[in-house]
Amino acid sequence: MKKTIIFVGAGAIGRGYLPWVIDNHAYNFVFVDINKTLVDGLNKQGEYKTYRTKGNKLEVRSVKVKKAYSLFDFPIHQYKDASAVFVSVSPRNIISASNCLKGVRCPVILCENDPRTVAHVKNNINYDKVYFGVPDVITSNSASPDLLKKDKLAIITEEGKLFIDEDAGVIKGTINYCSKEELDKQWTAKLYLHNTPHCIAAYLGAFMGAIYVHEAMAFPQIKKIVTGAMNEMLTALKLRWNIPHPFLDWYAEKELQRFSNVLLYDPIARVGREPIRKLDLGGRLVGAAQICVSLGFIPQNILTGIAGAILFENERDADRHLNFIRKNLSVNLLLTYVLGLRKGEALDIIMKERLPKIIRQLEQLVEDSRKISIHHE
Repeated sequence: MKKTIIFVGAGAIGRGYLPWVIDNHAYNFVFVDINKTLVDGLNKQGEYKTYRTKGNKLEVRSVKVKKAYSLFDFPIHQYKDASAVFVSVSPRNIISASNCLKGVRCPVILCENDPRTVAHVKNNINYDKVYFGVPDVITSNSASPDLLKKDKLAIITEEGKLFIDEDAGVIKGTINYCSKEELDKQWTAKLYLHNTPHCIAAYLGAFMGAIYVHEAMAFPQIKKIVTGAMNEMLTALKLRWNIPHPFLDWYAEKELQRFSNVLLYDPIARVGREPIRKLDLGGRLVGAAQICVSLGFIPQNILTGIAGAILFENERDADRHLNFIRKNLSVNLLLTYVLGLRKGEALDIIMKERLPKIIRQLEQLVEDSRKISIHHE
């Protein structure tokens, strides 16, 4: 008989990517999500299609759904023989989502963008077999309009690699179990060479009116800034971390290619969501800029990305109040009370001096783009 894999979070990673790397002949898939409409759709259809980009083509896989549950109705006691639980709900939601796992008996793997979530979940559910995973992949939480017409639950992912702490045990599939040293290397590369420039592409694309990340990268001005941010982080990583430089160069090159993948239909709303979280002091934007400044150079392109995050507007986003805060606080208060910079520190001084100018440059970028568009029409 097949054993069970449980996916808490039936979005981009849980529904789109993981079913490609876990052996679906060996396991039944159970999904848990807070979105009741999605849960009902999974149960009604009983399967859905996940597409994977390979070169300039799409592969397709039909994924059978054993059962789907709403997050607060998941009966963990009925799945004591599960082989593993994969959690991908975003770090901000990890505590509330992990509440449904109290009493779990199998390894819990967190495919989250924050290794600190492992300790949080261990403490929350009083369970030690919780491990960090790094999916080296870009996965949309949607699909192209044409594919969605065929299957409203369709989703598109890349062909990527999944790295998991070797202590998690063995799950059948194409998974890279690795040492904590290797996992740390993969996470560092993902945080600064993927997450940093990826969200910058999204925020600048949103400012230009793009819907998908590949549309943002089609603007030469945005591509130049994103490439510049990538190079700034490459310089920082080579100076600060003992990671082989050829690996870093290879990683950066593949990421820039990924961002322009026209088959992915990766929504800017997904990549840019929760901008306040992405502006965390130790994170992919402000944290990245702090590292660069500490190493003796000002990362102008990353500063532009920070401005883009501050300007991000999406009325459906959990951090939509950032727009109200930005319009009603001075630059000084915005930097200290929202970004958490200490008054008078290097990045605080740099941002006070440069933020207004960067915003004007972005506004001019939009204006120039509109003029070009009108001229072509």
